[in-house]
Amino acid sequence: MQLPSNFDFTEYSSSRDGTDTPSLNPGRAGWGSDAPTFGFASDPFGGSAGSSMASPADMFALQQTPVSAGVEQGRTPVGWAAGAAAVALVGLVFALVAVNGGSVLFAAIGWVMSVPAAFLLAKHISADTTQRTRAVYQPSVFPRIVYWSAVALTGLGILLNAWQIADWAGRL
Repeated sequence: MQLPSNFDFTEYSSSRDGTDTPSLNPGRAGWGSDAPTFGFASDPFGGSAGSSMASPADMFALQQTPVSAGVEQGRTPVGWAAGAAAVALVGLVFALVAVNGGSVLFAAIGWVMSVPAAFLLAKHISADTTQRTRAVYQPSVFPRIVYWSAVALTGLGILLNAWQIADWAGRL
């Protein structure tokens, strides 16, 4: 049993010469001239209905935001490593004061300063790993130098401060 159709499909024929198919050009029958305006009495961008747009796809294309064609490039982060180097340098200064005759209090403060330096180094490694997962990664020499300097300063500060604390505890 075939159901009756209420739709007029005469505009869409199966001929292969292209004369009965809808047109995307203004002025010809089809999308260009008699196209529905999706609720607008006239073209929302000026002019009359259908006169400035070739197809509904063009209408939707104008409403879309442009997509950036560029790829975000990953770079080695410097901030966390620079912060770690600064905190480790302060801890190392406390260690040098303790070595040159200062009290064990300076060594304890310097040793405690090494904990935030190690934490900042861990944050640098995490941020660097995130940057390396990008499509393009551009390593740089300067951040690598800052990172290894921070590692050296942190290690030296931990060792000197721990040595001073151990020397004081051994003399008790």
